Amino acid sequence: MSTILHFSVSLYIVYLIYPVLLLEHWQTCSKPHIYSYYTKEYEQICRRHGYTELNESDLDISISNSYDDEDMANNSGLNGLYRPRSALARALYEKQRNDRHLQEFDQNEWYRVDKSRLSPELQQKFVQLEPDGETKKFLASSIDKSSWVWTQIWYLLAKAVLKYFWTITDINGWLGRGSMFVLSAEQAHKLLRAAKGGPNNTGSLVDIGAGDGEVSRRFAHLYTNKYATEISGCMRKALSSKGFTLLDTEDWWREQRFDCVCMLNLLDRCARPRSMLQQARAAIAPDGVLLLALVLPYKPYVEVTSDHKPEERLPIQGVTFEEQAASFVQVMRDELGFELAAWSRAPYLCEGDFAQAYYWLDDSVYVFTPVRH
Repeated sequence: MSTILHFSVSLYIVYLIYPVLLLEHWQTCSKPHIYSYYTKEYEQICRRHGYTELNESDLDISISNSYDDEDMANNSGLNGLYRPRSALARALYEKQRNDRHLQEFDQNEWYRVDKSRLSPELQQKFVQLEPDGETKKFLASSIDKSSWVWTQIWYLLAKAVLKYFWTITDINGWLGRGSMFVLSAEQAHKLLRAAKGGPNNTGSLVDIGAGDGEVSRRFAHLYTNKYATEISGCMRKALSSKGFTLLDTEDWWREQRFDCVCMLNLLDRCARPRSMLQQARAAIAPDGVLLLALVLPYKPYVEVTSDHKPEERLPIQGVTFEEQAASFVQVMRDELGFELAAWSRAPYLCEGDFAQAYYWLDDSVYVFTPVRH
């Protein structure tokens, strides 16, 4: 009897609290600046097909079947046939509609660039990728997890309480949610092979600002030894459990040399990206590489600074993806002493929630080699 009473009370609490949490979640998603689970919020991911919150003309893309925030709020897209009134019913309907858009979306678009906008050098060094089996497995897992209603309710309740004490990064580490995906093992090997003939399963890899290690774990086995740095205590525990040797976040680059230094979606999240790149250059072994991913358009957000702005900003220019990628390559060569060996475009994927199965940003992925004098 007591068990039934306890369960009934729990359901009643969820019935009272969950619509409020959903309403707060929708209000957050309608804001123009939404940050990623990897940092503090979603990071400029619009629920409308997962596209970044940009003018369509900026990226020279056409977003079909789009709907605005007012349409999402009042369900005008139903043409008056059905208007769910409760928060839970609206959430279920919105999830179904968002997931339908994801199913219709051509995932090959994630990997395409307009080569007519690129210089001959960038065209030559571009490596065409595609959604492979490992990518699709991550997406299938994200879709499956997003449908776990009680788990998603638990995530919302836990976040509502813990956000007053922890950062979102620590919360996600403790909950084991919000995992990211950039490159599969096959995609990483293809890029590295195009740049340097590929890794020979020897040497060492270090992932700087590794988070929970899910991104680099997929291809870290291409090297014999794998290291990582991370400031979040919860994430450090996750890294240790995945076989990474943890290094000091300040002095990791001073003593040891690495065959592959990974900086995956770090430069727009750290306070001093120039300093980090200089450290990486010093830490790369002879014939070693820098594997780097950067979300474009470049819009830095730093969790640890009071104004969330970096102390050092990279002078990346341009409007389109191709223009900003070319500008970044030039900055790396002229100001930081790195030569481009290979590059590509890929989605920066994140596990979703009750609103949408998964989210993504446009990642530019590079393999650089230090210019030796």
